[in-house]
Amino acid sequence: MADRQLALIKTEVTPGTDPTPAASEAIWIESPSFKLAGEKETGDPARPGLSPVVGTVYGQYGTLEFDVPLAASGAAGTAPKWGPLAKACGWSESVVAVTSVTYGLLSDTSAATSVTIYWNEGRRKHVLTYARGNMSLKCEKGKRPMLHFKFKGLVAAVTTRAALAQVDATWTGWNDANPIANGRTTWTYAGQAVPFWELSFDQNDTVVFRDLPNQKTVQILGKRTFTGKTKGGVLLPSTLNLDNLWLNGTLSTFALVHESAAGKIVTVNGRFQQLMPDYVDESGEDCFTADLEFKPSAVGAEDDISIVLT
Repeated sequence: MADRQLALIKTEVTPGTDPTPAASEAIWIESPSFKLAGEKETGDPARPGLSPVVGTVYGQYGTLEFDVPLAASGAAGTAPKWGPLAKACGWSESVVAVTSVTYGLLSDTSAATSVTIYWNEGRRKHVLTYARGNMSLKCEKGKRPMLHFKFKGLVAAVTTRAALAQVDATWTGWNDANPIANGRTTWTYAGQAVPFWELSFDQNDTVVFRDLPNQKTVQILGKRTFTGKTKGGVLLPSTLNLDNLWLNGTLSTFALVHESAAGKIVTVNGRFQQLMPDYVDESGEDCFTADLEFKPSAVGAEDDISIVLT
């Protein structure tokens, strides 16, 4: 039954070895999408007749995409329940007791942890091991800030499970996010307080599945590139010249700060070069949209993006 779904996700001690997620590893996910993938190899012998021959499927893996509310744990210096997901997507986690938790970008993504995912849908139980993924973000005025995850993992044969019940999940430690609104959220763009409409970032797909003799893994490989989009109200050029940000290739920063109570504050920091702005009319209000290319402060730095919980 589509109304009975549950994801249990647990960090693996040994990549590819199922650590048996339990109810306490239940993950608050929204808009899930599970898919199987693989390759099929089929021969084509010279023969009488036109009928095809039987092929063989290999390289099977599974993907699970979903959203998670971007919310802090409620206690400063305590990692959120979605922390293991970020670490399995090539993000680092830095905890300062009773103060903050910061998620940044790993310089060596081979050090990213892996997770086992139990995706339960009705009476079907899918198991993904060696799972790693990519994490992106979407924030929009009047809506809750959300993280989006896309995981790939080695897939086992689907099995039948008992009907899902409330005892199969423990939600202690999970918090929902509040909508982005004035009085709760502030937005600084290129040093100015710009009326906020939207912010998002996506990462190029660096998650690679391999099915080779002596190697069957899911790894995070290759160059990591983040691109973003923003939409906001237009200030006077004398205050913020959006055209010049593009023309001059200015390296700028933004900070989206959501919530104000200690233990609940989420700050998304970005360092970017803005591309050419487009000016749009939103019911009579002058707005702009622009693509963003995230860049570090210097060659060798990994400070393009960070999420800080305080």
